[in-house]
Amino acid sequence: MRTVWQQLLDRLAAGEVTICADEVPRWDKNQWGEVLGLGLLRETELAGAVVCDQCGEAHWAEVYWVTPGVKACFGCDTEGVIDIELDRLRQWRIDADRVAGLVAGSLDLSSPIEVLLRERLWRIGRRRMGGRYRDIYFGVGAGLPVAEMSAAIRSSIGPGSALLLTVGTDGNPDGIPAGQHRLDLASVSRVEGGRVVIDLDYVEERLAGEAASTRKSSPSIPVPAGTAWRDVSIIVFDGLLQVTVCGKVYEKEFGEIGVDEQSQPVQLLKLFAAARGTLSSERISEAPKGDTPPKTRVRRLRALLQSLIEIDGDPVPNQKKADTYTCAFEIRLVSDDGYPTPAGTTWIDFSFHERADGRLLVSTGEKQRRRGLAIERDDTVRAEVAETTREAVRTYLIDDIVPRPSSGKMPAGGSALLDLLRSGGRIRRAGDDMAILILAQRLREWTGLSQDPLSFSDSTGTWLASFSCSSALAAPK
Repeated sequence: MRTVWQQLLDRLAAGEVTICADEVPRWDKNQWGEVLGLGLLRETELAGAVVCDQCGEAHWAEVYWVTPGVKACFGCDTEGVIDIELDRLRQWRIDADRVAGLVAGSLDLSSPIEVLLRERLWRIGRRRMGGRYRDIYFGVGAGLPVAEMSAAIRSSIGPGSALLLTVGTDGNPDGIPAGQHRLDLASVSRVEGGRVVIDLDYVEERLAGEAASTRKSSPSIPVPAGTAWRDVSIIVFDGLLQVTVCGKVYEKEFGEIGVDEQSQPVQLLKLFAAARGTLSSERISEAPKGDTPPKTRVRRLRALLQSLIEIDGDPVPNQKKADTYTCAFEIRLVSDDGYPTPAGTTWIDFSFHERADGRLLVSTGEKQRRRGLAIERDDTVRAEVAETTREAVRTYLIDDIVPRPSSGKMPAGGSALLDLLRSGGRIRRAGDDMAILILAQRLREWTGLSQDPLSFSDSTGTWLASFSCSSALAAPK
């Protein structure tokens, strides 16, 4: 007999997401209490009709309110007017977003959940399973072919490895590409001890054979003739690199290329990824892993990159005048959907404004260089470079800057940012206020700037923003 958890997943797969109170007595009382405690059922509006339990014919009867919200009844041709207990009118709706969050929690995935197809497909994180790192997805059938989910996954990560946990039947139907694997969530999960539990041993066994058959033998990545470092993009994951060369995607685990994830070159690469490709010599020297000079650290990283990707030239050139190192390729962390901060930008160049619709406008001054010809008085022609600064404005949601947890509640850091904007960049809070400290760390990560975006004044007991703050929703003074 299928458990209450499995029956709810079956209902979700069929698109029947509303549960009526009359159905509940048929289910195990303890199991029902457990799934209610998971928060995947949201109480919704009271039912407008019930099944008659008086005449034996089990016909549907419309509910009439004698006193709205207090007393209700329904009519039966045989038994007449019947009063009804309000508890019989209760209804619950299955929250698919919450199911995605519960599955992510059962796999210890900490990345923000991303919705690929509304109410149909979620990317819930990434972890090592079946011998390799995979992107993990949760999908709801309800008439959506698995092939469409697969296409959305491929559009999201390219030909990378993925595990799709669906509510529906098991198997790998035709049309799903190699590298993607699908399992029926109901068959590999259960509710136990107040949480969702995934049978990881079974999942690992199912995936292990597929991982061995798709393992690449060569640690280096071949490239077409004439390829330059600017044609390369690297996304740094926990445990592996996703390298795109001229549109072709490769996945290389650190062990596969002969380095440990905690090694100095890998840690420096992650540091470059967090800063979106540019680091000062001072910032490199502040990094952990010993007292190795910045030049030596970068030289070791260059050697690693050049052995991995067969491209001539320097992948991490030194900008001597600015005393910085800049990657000649695009690089970012997998969890980084941050702001594309221009090189040389500081916090004083930033401006944050909250619009009336709740969206945030974030702007910086971006320098542009234009080449041209200048004609001298003696009619000689010389080349010159003109530098101009233009304001680049981008629109974000507060969740883009300070992501919400799976509970859906506004995080403390997000509330602190809104308070800061609505107070013009000055708010009175304690110097050890955790929300402010979390916000400062998140802003550093989001922009890639190492300087502190907020400072505390002991004399006034207030926090001050180092960037411009304003809001159309600011309280009138």
